[in-house]
Amino acid sequence: MARQLVVFDLDGTLIDSVADIADALNRTLGTRFGDGEVAGWIGSGARELLRHAGGTGDLDALTARFRDAYAERPVARTRLYLGVKEALATMAADGVALAIATNKPGALARTIVDKLGVGSLFQAVLGEDDVGARKPDPMIVDILRGRAGAPRSATLYVGDSLVDAATAEAARVDLALVTWGYEDPAAIRARAARYHVDRFADLLPICAGD
Repeated sequence: MARQLVVFDLDGTLIDSVADIADALNRTLGTRFGDGEVAGWIGSGARELLRHAGGTGDLDALTARFRDAYAERPVARTRLYLGVKEALATMAADGVALAIATNKPGALARTIVDKLGVGSLFQAVLGEDDVGARKPDPMIVDILRGRAGAPRSATLYVGDSLVDAATAEAARVDLALVTWGYEDPAAIRARAARYHVDRFADLLPICAGD
């Protein structure tokens, strides 16, 4: 079946953002965590990231400081993964509605994809604050499906983490797990999914229903 809507996770799926996230985290906490260590903490939102990093005290204030630090330099070292821009352009040209569902603040996510030159390809880019729920809650996917007029059967969710897998399962849509993100590749391959994808371009025939 050709897909009417493809919903993407952002970090670890479309973009490699760990360097800028780690930089903002270290500036917030005065720490020196490496990119590889921080990568394993990405995916469940800023508060969980700070908890993993040992943030203590007023977590609301700490989260606000982290978000301000991140917003100062959101794309200093962040890049699209190989082939993402070209494949997204092909999907959009083929009439597939594209959207992003992230646990980042929505405005920040929209700024990032705009600065990376792909924002115009997405029908919607929503963060947890836009919908009042954090993945794996399926609300964000349900809202995006409603905007696109896409049934569950014609919707594909693409992500790189076990949180993404749980999101797709809760939303009752097909799942494609990518193997290049921040989750342990062995855990990703062991997780049940309709598709496991090793290159972004491999999504093209899946979306076309080939």
